[in-house]
Amino acid sequence: MGYSSGMLNHMVAILKKKDADKLEFGEKTEYEQVACVHANLTWKKGQKALNEGALDAQDTVMFRMRWNSIVTRDCRLQCEGVTYQIQSLHADRQEDTLQITATEIVK
Repeated sequence: MGYSSGMLNHMVAILKKKDADKLEFGEKTEYEQVACVHANLTWKKGQKALNEGALDAQDTVMFRMRWNSIVTRDCRLQCEGVTYQIQSLHADRQEDTLQITATEIVK
């Protein structure tokens, strides 16, 4: 089934760790863009704050895209200038779907 192209109205950059095996102890991990895909984006602003009464909650979003082998839990996603860390990832190759819950990384 998958998603129709009309629903996938955002461009999402897929970021993977750069030279992770060459990092010295204590060095900050850097990420580099390895792909760009179309995705649907659902905002869940303040959901964590509502659930936990937290005042410092980051925004949580859900990305839905066609299945691909590029995205893993270690990736970061970037959309509209905001970078997100993946919290959960559900891939269904048979249905051609990939659903990701992610939280905004506050710098």
